[in-house]
Amino acid sequence: MTSAVSSKDIEILRYEDRYQLQSLAVLRQSFFLHESVCIGSEVNVTPQAQDDLEQLCAEVLAGGVTMIARHTPTDKILGVAFNILQTPKHQEGASYFEQFRDTKCTTDSSRSVLNYMIAMDAKVNLFEQYGVSCFMDIMYLATLPTYSGHGIATRLVEQSVQLARDLKNGTIVLESNDKPPPELISALFSSNISQRVGEKVGFTFIKEVPHSEFVFRGKSFADRIGREHPSSQIAVLVI
Repeated sequence: MTSAVSSKDIEILRYEDRYQLQSLAVLRQSFFLHESVCIGSEVNVTPQAQDDLEQLCAEVLAGGVTMIARHTPTDKILGVAFNILQTPKHQEGASYFEQFRDTKCTTDSSRSVLNYMIAMDAKVNLFEQYGVSCFMDIMYLATLPTYSGHGIATRLVEQSVQLARDLKNGTIVLESNDKPPPELISALFSSNISQRVGEKVGFTFIKEVPHSEFVFRGKSFADRIGREHPSSQIAVLVI
């Protein structure tokens, strides 16, 4: 059942530490249970894998580019776009996601999700293709199920785009950040729903990858996800 709220009572803002528990709770109640890759990797039925990925998101929050949707009358967090700034890895070094997989994932399910993310990143070298030294990645996008249908995900993505533009033009400067400002925004949209959000905001889909390509414990992601969401789209928006 969808809760009735007025869009004027929903504020999109940059993440603040006082909302950490609520922001991570959105993952527990929404993303881990219903997102396609989480289903394909059985994160939805593996609590320890959820703990692993929650740790990943807690680390990402410290980067200062996550956006949250807050219901102003109740101060409740209804949705989150966990965003991260990406820069090229050193030739011989491991990426942040590779390091996290190898040192902090404690389950096959969480490693499967990270393997998917790493494999998708390898499909297209965005740094070379677009000639950029930094881009913002919309890593995980989630809305509480009872508040779906209010355009919250779309607004989170729109404001993530605006934040990236503000960082690029210097309107906003991050504290304790050693990365250059982003020149591009990327996302892996893994469902028809998130893909419609990307289209609405103006993303360009540059590569479609069928979920049947990924296998976990002898079954393809597609076997677990079903036919409704057959593929993921690598999407970009130049800012």
